Amino acid sequence: MSRPEGHGRGESLCYEPEVIFELAEGSLGPEREQEVREHLSRCPVCRELYERELDLSSFLEALKSPDGGHPSGCEVSRRVAMALPTRSMRARLLWAALAGALAAAVFVLLSLHGGRPFGLLAELTGTGWGLVSGLEEVVRVVLDVSGPAILALLLIGAALDLLIAAAVLLVRRGRRPRRA
Repeated sequence: MSRPEGHGRGESLCYEPEVIFELAEGSLGPEREQEVREHLSRCPVCRELYERELDLSSFLEALKSPDGGHPSGCEVSRRVAMALPTRSMRARLLWAALAGALAAAVFVLLSLHGGRPFGLLAELTGTGWGLVSGLEEVVRVVLDVSGPAILALLLIGAALDLLIAAAVLLVRRGRRPRRA
């Protein structure tokens, strides 16, 4: 089932999409069906959703095999159909703009490299490897410079741990009752 965008900016449907889906499927009760049909005659947004649901239902009917069943792999659960999201036109345009920008960027990169995609890939790989090598060199220099200080801090920490452990042992021995 498709999800509608609403009546306008920030507005919602008059009916839950499930009600319109049930109308398209023919599963509403007679009174409710009449009420919803009257509303559809006045509301173009709900009517558009209803027409889309009818189109979807007829498409799914066309998928059925001659014996009335669905061919393997084509059965669509009602809950699955209800959960299918659709993007708003704004979102579709934004995705299209992003795809166009990426395509333009690839086109520019390829034209700068004479249309050689493998040459571009090799250059990008070399650039990435250069970055990794440079970072490795920076880490090595930092560790060379700070190594003695880190070692001294670790030794001081180990000595403090030994002093704390000795103090805890002495305090525990002092609290034991002495046996005669």
